[in-house]
Amino acid sequence: MHDLPLNQAVGLLGLAAPEAPQLLAVVAHGDARSEQPLLWQLSSALSELGYGVTVLDATVNETERNPGLQQLLDYEFGRNSADDDGPIWNVLPAGLGLQSLCALGTRPAHRLQRLGQTFQTNGVIVLYAGVDYLVKLLPDSDIRPLLSVSSGKSSLLTSYLALKRLLRKARLEPTILNMMEHAKEGQGTGAAGVAHALSECARTFLAYEVNAIRIDPTQAESQFNAEMRRLATRLLENALELKSPAPGDSGFAVSGFRELSRSH
Repeated sequence: MHDLPLNQAVGLLGLAAPEAPQLLAVVAHGDARSEQPLLWQLSSALSELGYGVTVLDATVNETERNPGLQQLLDYEFGRNSADDDGPIWNVLPAGLGLQSLCALGTRPAHRLQRLGQTFQTNGVIVLYAGVDYLVKLLPDSDIRPLLSVSSGKSSLLTSYLALKRLLRKARLEPTILNMMEHAKEGQGTGAAGVAHALSECARTFLAYEVNAIRIDPTQAESQFNAEMRRLATRLLENALELKSPAPGDSGFAVSGFRELSRSH
């Protein structure tokens, strides 16, 4: 992972726009009380790095009063970053839209091309979705979905089941984040205890070594924000790039899918 340089050039990083939309993923495994604040903090960190951010929230379905991804797919009009005054982030309900994408009888990379066609922006798309969606949309890709662990009672079970399915069904290795609390860590309770138990379960039953990132949400705000920016940078290193078509090409391409190298 590349840490942000602590010099005058750090303020220029946001000026170098990516060549295409970057797709990140955050796993929704039933721990919304910790996942959603983390999602907002991550989006804010990406915005501070100079990216326009669109969160596709698959835990919420689109409605007439609250339209989202499905309406964008239906009417095929995109979001153009040229209309933005600066780095922002916003949230769109996406449950029905992702169901539509998963129902397409094509390869996963082709499904994601629809997102590239819809969000013709140089920003970041953050997909907040359950494992069912990630298994169908992102198998055999280089993306590393963010899987958070908290002190919630069910966090160990739900995070383990999510990890198991990501590894075995989609061949995806997540970035595991332990939102620890120093006061509880030494007691082996709280998020630190859950992360340790998750590591033991993964080693015993999945033959997989968990190397969790630790961020203390109770530390000083400036330090916490700096760590969130480093996390955002790390996730961007393994993002999927939804490339615009080259002259003469018929559609978007998605870089970072291992299956593409095995296709005809």
